Amino acid sequence: MPTYFEKYGHTLITLAAIIAAFVGLVTINGNRFDAQDRLISPHFETVNQRLGAQDKRLDAQDRLVNQHFEAVNQRLDVQDKRLDRLIDEVSELRRLTVGISERVSRSEGEIDVIREQLRIADTPSP
Repeated sequence: MPTYFEKYGHTLITLAAIIAAFVGLVTINGNRFDAQDRLISPHFETVNQRLGAQDKRLDAQDRLVNQHFEAVNQRLDVQDKRLDRLIDEVSELRRLTVGISERVSRSEGEIDVIREQLRIADTPSP
């Protein structure tokens, strides 16, 4: 075993030095990353707060827009009902107008018959 260390001692020391250096670099980089994380995290918190405030504003605006659309929908429903009622009334008015026109035509025909009868009654008999 002593000959093994004599033969490969320099290689083992070099390997141990490389491993120690690697562990040192990982530790140093880990500390740097932790420091950067501590510096950056307040900025992320600020951004998150701003985004939260924007979300609240957008939610409020969304509610207002929905209320506005709901009000418009209600008005349109009222107008639709009114138009339906007016269409029914117009169709009833057409029916009545047609009825009146038919009565007037019948009355004119009866008046013509009465005039013809009067004319015949007024003419002297031969």
